[in-house]
Amino acid sequence: MLRALLACIATLAACGFGDNHLNRVVPATCGDHVVAAGEGCDDGNTADGDGCSATCAVETENPACGNGVLESGEACDDHNTDNGDGCSAACALEAVCGNGTKEGNEECDDHNTASGDGCSSTCMTETPAACALVPQAGCMAGDACDIADDTTGDTGCRDVTKTGTSDSRCAASTECDAGFTCVTDDTVSYCMRFCAGEGDCPGTNSRCAFTLTNDQGTSLNVKVCSNSCSVLSQTGCPTGTGCIGLENSNGDFTDCRKMDGKLDGDTCVSSTECLPGSVCVSDGSAKTCREYCDVDNDLTCLSSEICTGFSTPLVISGITLGACL
Repeated sequence: MLRALLACIATLAACGFGDNHLNRVVPATCGDHVVAAGEGCDDGNTADGDGCSATCAVETENPACGNGVLESGEACDDHNTDNGDGCSAACALEAVCGNGTKEGNEECDDHNTASGDGCSSTCMTETPAACALVPQAGCMAGDACDIADDTTGDTGCRDVTKTGTSDSRCAASTECDAGFTCVTDDTVSYCMRFCAGEGDCPGTNSRCAFTLTNDQGTSLNVKVCSNSCSVLSQTGCPTGTGCIGLENSNGDFTDCRKMDGKLDGDTCVSSTECLPGSVCVSDGSAKTCREYCDVDNDLTCLSSEICTGFSTPLVISGITLGACL
């Protein structure tokens, strides 16, 4: 799962099917006098030439494929002479693409028969087709260009199952619209927009600020936009996250982060430990969670508190933000 480095804070990440017929499995108990699943016979020994072979297949001069009895010369017998169901018309085992087991001439088998996920519908290895993240290009209509290899950052085309944008939660990148990817902040995943520069990040206070990394912390040289949200009204962020303000010499901006929910007045180390709408600030000899406020409007604090600006001013949308102390 992709992760984003956020302003020097590294807080930032089918079922198979098969023809499992009775007579396809050759048990390891041939010779125990018990005709088990996958055996055509069991005469208490593992000798050939006595009517029941060493693999517990019925020895006949002319085995009849499709009779449901495992006979000498047959690797399987599934009561039919159809091809493509795991046991061929000649009663030979067939590779079943999608059962999660690499068989026959298969190059891969990923428990499904979908193409576009690295293993094709015929269980052949797929090489991702390169495409452009910004602007989106190189994919068929309805598909999206995304990071196909989160080790190298190579791109490839993917399906779009949901059109999630910057305010959408996601479980996989396919749930994000074209131009977005699913990024994990701690345990919360949401769609973030690809960008190459500030002009690619629409919305107030959104910046092309974060570089994606893989799970090992290696940069993929791909950037995404911060979230455009409101620090004071706490709007514009996906469920389970809160809007915070971030200082930057090129212009302060906002982003959404998972918040741990410490109450105002509780000690803290970082703002992500607080409730949405609060910030971790120095309060005397300790750092505590305190509510964001507008320095020019003390009404944004309780009557017993004063909106105090930060040592380095934080200005978002023309409002100088502070904390209620």
